[in-house]
Amino acid sequence: MIPLLILSSTATVLTLLALWIPVRATKWLTAGTILAAIVAILVGWNQPAEYFGGLFRWDLLAQGLTLVALLGVLWAVVIGRYGGERLEYYLLALYAATGMLLMASTPNLVVILIALEALSLPLYVLATWRRDERSYEAGLKYFLLGALSAAVFLYGIALHFGATGSFNTGVAGSGVLYVAAMVMLLIGLAFKASMVPFHWWTPDVYQGSPTGVSLLMATAVKAAAFAALVRLTSEGLPAWGVALAAVIVLTLIFGNLGALAQTEAKRLLAYSSIAHAGYVGVGLFSLTGGPAISFYLLTYLLGTGLAFAVLSAISNGNVPYERLRGLFGRNRLLGVGFGFAMLSLAGLPPFPGFWGKLLVFLEGAKAGQYGLLVLALITSAIAAYYYLRLFSLAVLSRQPEHEREEERAGVLPPWATATTASGTARWAMIGAMGLIGILGILPFLGYRAFAAGQPSMGARVPVTTNLSITSPSSGAEVPAGEFSLQGTGQPGETLEVYDGTTRLGTVTVGQNGGWSFALEPAPTPGAHTYQVRRAGQTSGPSVTVNVTSPSTSASGELGFTAPAANSRVPAGSFALQGTGKPGDELEVFEDGVSLGKVTVGADGRWSLQVPAPSSGAHTYELRAAGTVEGPKLSLEVEPPTGQATCDQPFALANLSAGGTVSAPFRFGGTGQGRGTVYVVTVKRGERVVGRKEVRMDAACGWSYQSNPGKGAITYEVRPKGTADTEAPLATINLNVQ
Repeated sequence: MIPLLILSSTATVLTLLALWIPVRATKWLTAGTILAAIVAILVGWNQPAEYFGGLFRWDLLAQGLTLVALLGVLWAVVIGRYGGERLEYYLLALYAATGMLLMASTPNLVVILIALEALSLPLYVLATWRRDERSYEAGLKYFLLGALSAAVFLYGIALHFGATGSFNTGVAGSGVLYVAAMVMLLIGLAFKASMVPFHWWTPDVYQGSPTGVSLLMATAVKAAAFAALVRLTSEGLPAWGVALAAVIVLTLIFGNLGALAQTEAKRLLAYSSIAHAGYVGVGLFSLTGGPAISFYLLTYLLGTGLAFAVLSAISNGNVPYERLRGLFGRNRLLGVGFGFAMLSLAGLPPFPGFWGKLLVFLEGAKAGQYGLLVLALITSAIAAYYYLRLFSLAVLSRQPEHEREEERAGVLPPWATATTASGTARWAMIGAMGLIGILGILPFLGYRAFAAGQPSMGARVPVTTNLSITSPSSGAEVPAGEFSLQGTGQPGETLEVYDGTTRLGTVTVGQNGGWSFALEPAPTPGAHTYQVRRAGQTSGPSVTVNVTSPSTSASGELGFTAPAANSRVPAGSFALQGTGKPGDELEVFEDGVSLGKVTVGADGRWSLQVPAPSSGAHTYELRAAGTVEGPKLSLEVEPPTGQATCDQPFALANLSAGGTVSAPFRFGGTGQGRGTVYVVTVKRGERVVGRKEVRMDAACGWSYQSNPGKGAITYEVRPKGTADTEAPLATINLNVQ
């Protein structure tokens, strides 16, 4: 919140005092304001907060991408020699920076639209700053296409509200209306991110704008746009992800092929900016892609900013390739800086551009986007060609002899040989080269800062689960005190549960994407509408049920109470609940396989944790002692929609107390790390009669099914590679009947 106050208040004060402050002072006050906002971000790093009822969310994503955006604005302010005597340039840059911060820090679509216009309006003016034919063309194209994209984005907001009842990103929906809304929102943000086919403005606007403004659009605006895109994809990409994948494919192909055909450096960087938007887009498919995207955009900012700073020193207008020939020989600083920029943008090790691509590609692999990864790798090879071509011109080639003679004779105009930069720009370039060197050697310094408090690089992506209430189903009749609310959400998030307008409490979503909320005290008979909301939201999924008087469970009625019959349950472990005669011992079966026995409590209720079953339809049966049949419950287990981090401690879900069980039977539980392998050792007395490896699955669970002969048998569970002499994680003593 403090960075927003710094930027907005200073922009207002400088505007009011503009007539009494020299232009040069305005420039340095603007740079100092942006620098102060950056310092405030760093001081409050990884200290999340929410304001205005969740409209302003200052989380690590907002902090990271705002930092990248403000660095881009700061660079555009200090490298230029185009502000001249016109202070409006710096004020417009400050207003654009405020819009970028706001856009990166809100999950609300209406506020995103306001921020989008707040950053766009100054850029429409800055694009025309040079006041020539190309400049006017750039401003007009940017304004007309920007207005069109804003209208599409606004229409998408309206459809999103109609489909979900919410203006917040991350709210799940379904149906054609929801898909249309998400596609329109994608179009509005893809325009700002320069993604194909919404990129047509980019080459002309970059070429017609002052070099520093082109830098601003290529780096800072892109960071703000991707912050909004990350929030937009926070609920996963079930239906409209196809549209995003198509946009990324087109962006990778046309961005890189377009760059191959260029002969002017700023225009090449424009197409390069398009291509990089495609690489960043690969990370959007992963729910933990935020840190990788932030790090990639930081490395892109350093490389592109350094390139534009060099071009700005050469010319504020066009820079044909030939103007770069022999640059290293004419000015060592510019030559080395341009070489660093090209090698980093090409993604060659050990430059940070390589690590940025690697991290984003790893996120794409976690999300299973292997087709996009193959295309990204192929187009990266194409990109390396045109970057190395410019590197060769600037660093390896020598200036033609006739140009050197004309330069000495004074025949060439000054702009044709200008290779100088202001003192501030020189220090900015030296600083950028230093950061490129540090992040190239120690990339995890940057990545870990962006990923503070999140799973490490080796961790898997959390289960992609929509927010929902899965049990009871809407319209069901449920006895008071004999049901609980169950549903799905993002692993680890905290949800608020409401009965009408009354807040009942909060519940935390488990690592398998499921949650359960006990209704205590029992609700009164009658109609109840239960709703679950994310923090800061005013609406969410709801169900309306008719609560009846409590059943006489204590009298011995045998049955299931939760989940509701024929409902869908999330992948992973979940609880079966039911009623019976107090003190009775009951056995629970899953498709004819025993899950163990439970004892009915004094209140006539029982509960059993089911180890993660396979996806699909399952029938659960409850049998009293001496019976061969009992009440049945049919459930549909959802398939895992992602790869979970599985950072839960090792624990058994069922059969932890041992006892008597029917064959065949199944036991299992949770564990640490997806893909972890456990070894189950089977013993008869002290004799080992078998071993079997079981692996943590995509639903963060493991299970073992056995059908031994009758009698006493022992199962010991150890991590793979552990000797039998070491203590097991769990010992299960069973008497098989």
